[in-house]
Amino acid sequence: MIPAVQSTRVMQEMEAAILSGALKPRERLVEMDLISRYGVSRTVIREALQRLEARGLIRTAPFRGATVADLTGEEIDELYFARVAIEKTAAGLILYNIRPEEIQRLKALLRELESHLRRKTPQMIEKDLEFHRAVYQTCRNRYLCEIIDFLRTKAHIVGYNAWSLPQRIEQSILEHRAILRAIEERNRPRLEKLVVKHITFSKRSYQTQLKGLDQRAGDAGRQVPGIIRKKIRPGKSKGKP
Repeated sequence: MIPAVQSTRVMQEMEAAILSGALKPRERLVEMDLISRYGVSRTVIREALQRLEARGLIRTAPFRGATVADLTGEEIDELYFARVAIEKTAAGLILYNIRPEEIQRLKALLRELESHLRRKTPQMIEKDLEFHRAVYQTCRNRYLCEIIDFLRTKAHIVGYNAWSLPQRIEQSILEHRAILRAIEERNRPRLEKLVVKHITFSKRSYQTQLKGLDQRAGDAGRQVPGIIRKKIRPGKSKGKP
């Protein structure tokens, strides 16, 4: 197989593994392990990793190699600011350009997506991405679609994390239906409001969890001095009451 074709295959398989959560954020990607897993040369692996880094899915650092990308709180704020602005713009174009037969196709895709979501299949995240891509493609602006797809890919960890929350699947189904109904009714204010709500739910839930982790880390740090002070408290020498 031609190296370029091999690189594309490996890149696509690794991307799917990252987006589905099979490869976790901050997980190290060891070259020798990847060579063994995908049965290709080191050159092919390195090219695939470079392409994944360009898509924002992995990060590389000197002496540490490659890891699956994660996002800081500041990066999430910047990323979702851009997503809201761009996807609201696309929403207006969708209502102007979408065709009746495309609405019917979106309904069919939504039924398929709901089936995967309710059964929690391994393909449910892939089907969710497919549905959203199909929605935004109807805006008929290829550059907007490319930017939206890039930002959604960058935000994969935030979206993936949201699926683990109780009731999120059912809530997501209702949001998708409402978005499609607003498109069918050509209701721009409602569509924009629903798009923003759908985007920012994952952001808020992820940031809440990040704050919880920071709080627990801070509590753990504050406990240490207390233990030390107890040990060196005066008047408590060994063997005395």
